[in-house]
Amino acid sequence: MLRDTVNIGDKIEIKQLDQKGQLIKSAKTYVSQMVDFIDDDKISIATPIKSGMLVLLEKWANYRLYFYTAKGLYQCDCTMIQTYRERNMVLALVKVTSTLEKIQRRQYYRLEYVHEIEYRLVTSEETALEEKLRLEKFTNPVEKSEARKKLAELNRTWHQASITDLSGGGCRFNTDEQLKTGDRIRIKFDFIIRNELRKMELEADIIVSEKLMDRQGVFENRAEFCNISNKDREDLIKYIFEQERRLRKNDKK
Repeated sequence: MLRDTVNIGDKIEIKQLDQKGQLIKSAKTYVSQMVDFIDDDKISIATPIKSGMLVLLEKWANYRLYFYTAKGLYQCDCTMIQTYRERNMVLALVKVTSTLEKIQRRQYYRLEYVHEIEYRLVTSEETALEEKLRLEKFTNPVEKSEARKKLAELNRTWHQASITDLSGGGCRFNTDEQLKTGDRIRIKFDFIIRNELRKMELEADIIVSEKLMDRQGVFENRAEFCNISNKDREDLIKYIFEQERRLRKNDKK
């Protein structure tokens, strides 16, 4: 039973399923929290927040829940029933539709090492301008030119950071500012693969951003890559394994 494994307050990650019960690859990952056990097959969870805004789960849609518990990582599927308010909180009532299953979610090998990067937030204005350019929604050439100039201006401000571990699915990195769960960022860094310099710029969603207790003014962020091409992911994984082999070889010396 859920009650035997999951505790109130445990962190939850949420991903939407399609009508066949499969994960929607383009679906965003939302972060929530276990709030209460309503019945044997019904629980209430906190409504996710993205960029400071509540994300209302779609009624009667199916989702997969990943529970981060003291006993490990577990998953189950559920159906969203309703959104309601309780004690100044906006909650989601969901019906559990599958058995709780323990998983080992290591889709990609994770390399622990330090690598300097640059990052910046992706604003809603930037997203809207890029979409407008993609759809060519301009009344005249001047308006289009101004949009390009604004995007170039937004792309000038980057911040320094340090990756502490990296995988083909995401990374962990330290910053001197706290980011927000759900923030969309761009990361760019250089690396050598097969003796050639490779420059990469990737988008990622912030899963969690927490203050490091042993380092004043430093925040650790966990991010999941999104909209990454197969080519970029393959190159990234090749680089990670090259580095892992190099480090293992050095350890033997």
